[in-house]
Amino acid sequence: MKSLTDQELDKLLCLESSQTYNASVSFRADDRRSYCFSTGHYIDAVIEANNDQRPGAPAQRLTLRFTSGEVMILGSGLERIEDRLAEGHLRGVKAVEPRYASLLKFGPVVLSITVQRKEEL
Repeated sequence: MKSLTDQELDKLLCLESSQTYNASVSFRADDRRSYCFSTGHYIDAVIEANNDQRPGAPAQRLTLRFTSGEVMILGSGLERIEDRLAEGHLRGVKAVEPRYASLLKFGPVVLSITVQRKEEL
């Protein structure tokens, strides 16, 4: 694999944060849709070991609950995502292709994002 420039590596980062408060957070899911949730509707988060025992499976699972749905993120170093969301400084999260995961120098490594929306009443 050819080496990537710093600019190309920056585009691969899974976590987009801001110094200012963010009223919403965007998740680029595996279904290629972008989901936006209000940070005011954030309920809680659970970080746990991923139950998947297959070789190469992501080490952690982060579940974020909002009043309008749930986001499940698989990867490693996921504590930073929850911290930024709790602080109000998370702007967005996206997954990186597994072949590029080892190139990320810092931050969480997100390999999968799935979103479950609550049914409309």
